[in-house]
Amino acid sequence: MNAKSKLVDPLRGMGKLVWPLYAPGTLLQADDLTQAVEYTRDLSRLMFRTLFGCGVLCGLRVDPAEDCGKLHIGVGRGVALDCRGDPVEVPDPQDLCIDVCGKTIDGPLWVVLRRIEKCCAPRTPVCGQEDDEEAPAVCTREREGFEIRVLVEKPECACGCEPRAHDKPTDKQVPEVVPAQAESPSQADSTCKCADPGLACYDEHYAGECGCNCCNCDCEWIVLALVERKTDKEVKNPWVADHRYRRFVRPVLMRDPAVNP
Repeated sequence: MNAKSKLVDPLRGMGKLVWPLYAPGTLLQADDLTQAVEYTRDLSRLMFRTLFGCGVLCGLRVDPAEDCGKLHIGVGRGVALDCRGDPVEVPDPQDLCIDVCGKTIDGPLWVVLRRIEKCCAPRTPVCGQEDDEEAPAVCTREREGFEIRVLVEKPECACGCEPRAHDKPTDKQVPEVVPAQAESPSQADSTCKCADPGLACYDEHYAGECGCNCCNCDCEWIVLALVERKTDKEVKNPWVADHRYRRFVRPVLMRDPAVNP
């Protein structure tokens, strides 16, 4: 194409991803090495946040049970994505114990998860700022962790779903195991276990819009389940977990078109 035929000057801009370049003879500094790590981290955040948004990737099932006047809320092992695109791993099953003896706790209780960080492996620099002054120790490693809380109110900013009003079961209709998401009848009969596009928390995902897709990027909490007490107090376990409030984002593998066209 002839350059003179352009209608307007092209627009150019810069993205947010930056990676270091090394050259012989240049002094390698700490921020050069840190930037190499930050680039891969920012790249994975961008891809995860754009492809899936936030939510539960696998596991993290909530199982409440009352025993001897105590409410045990078990959370299974699993992995989630927060609103920044960082993975949150719970490597082992967890148990939160609430003493309900003499207390009126009927719920609803919100079980939420967030990612935390811990600096470790402190080390003193070889050379301080002054020869006669010892430099303070600095952390040389950062370990990822998790925090699970049980709240009486849902956080103002959290990754989750709001079930449709006509899909919400009553206390007497809550089954022992609630499906991860409320589905329309046509979708429930489908062999493809895809997320219901009718749910508001998947609107931006199916519309192909960029951003955090499910919440504000500054949100730190991920909803795992809503725990409530059944009205029928005669049952062995009066507590039930409703997983419809969590956003499930596990990718669905498609069949091979070369084998099943």
